[in-house]
Amino acid sequence: MGDLNGLGMFQLEKIYTSWTPERILRHLFYWGAWTLFYSSVNSTYSHTMGKWILAELAILTIKIPFTYAVIYYLVPRFLVRKQYLQFFAISLVFAVIAGNLLHYCYDLVIYPQIFEMENKWGKKLYFLIMDLIYVASLPTIFKLLQRQMQQEKLTSQIAEQKLDAELKLLKNQLHPHFLFNTLNNLYGMVLTQHPNAADVVIRLSDMLSYMLYECDDSITPMEKEIENLNNYIELEKIRYGKRLDIVFESGGNYQGKVLAPLLLIPFVENAFKHGVEKTETKAWIRMNLWVEGSRLKFLIENSLPTEKEQDLRPNTQSGIGLKNVRKRLELLYPERHQLEIRESETFLVQLNIDLDDELPNR
Repeated sequence: MGDLNGLGMFQLEKIYTSWTPERILRHLFYWGAWTLFYSSVNSTYSHTMGKWILAELAILTIKIPFTYAVIYYLVPRFLVRKQYLQFFAISLVFAVIAGNLLHYCYDLVIYPQIFEMENKWGKKLYFLIMDLIYVASLPTIFKLLQRQMQQEKLTSQIAEQKLDAELKLLKNQLHPHFLFNTLNNLYGMVLTQHPNAADVVIRLSDMLSYMLYECDDSITPMEKEIENLNNYIELEKIRYGKRLDIVFESGGNYQGKVLAPLLLIPFVENAFKHGVEKTETKAWIRMNLWVEGSRLKFLIENSLPTEKEQDLRPNTQSGIGLKNVRKRLELLYPERHQLEIRESETFLVQLNIDLDDELPNR
């Protein structure tokens, strides 16, 4: 049942799939408006308003079938399919047939005295045909506008579903990539019976819990993301020991701010995988995360291995995490982020993001 007390029947975008009372009321309102309009105009020339209302109600038996034949048969069959010539040709044939029926209805049945009988097939028939076209044109335009709005809505839904699918794919690509590196680290510690292996398991468990149960949403509190970064850093510090010199500073007013989950960790992971891991001697990483107002500033810089060290290490696949995070930034923060990556004597990443209480375009 429709909301008969509301304005639902006047909403252009509302499409009915069955003949509900609200839909019937909408059609009665349309035909009632036309009946009153024509009766008011015609009664100024001859006869009373009451007689013209009866006359217009009688000729609705011709106007209504013609109009519904156009909007429910010709429009979806020809006009929507862009078969314009067929649509206009068949509409004209229908209009001529219905116009002749109106002609006889006026001259022979209702009020023969209103029109003169001569020139029966002249201008009078033309005006009757135009009258039919006017009456049918409004619901035709209405249907086309409804279809356009429905198509735009569908296009928007498809784009949103595509965005969700891309984001889920990118996030799923991040998870195995991260887990592969971390489990390799843990495997090495277990083989050497490292005393901190148990601590690594606990921290890894916390990170997995975060990734599996708290990263399904499109946004996560900044505090959670920073805590996850700290867990990852502490895990890697246990692995590399004194060979690693790392500083992570975070500050500003990030309480209440939200961020796409696992957005920053690929940069940190990249610094370890392609900086520290390939360096046999002392390696360092400097990280700074700061929130000023609604702006996140993230900077990470790491030392690079020498050419000799790079040659000694096996060539591993690189750039997966950075490529994915670039794509996520483009999808989630279009025109709301600046990412700069420089590689010379060191590897430097600078990322600025305009944060909101919720993600843009989500």
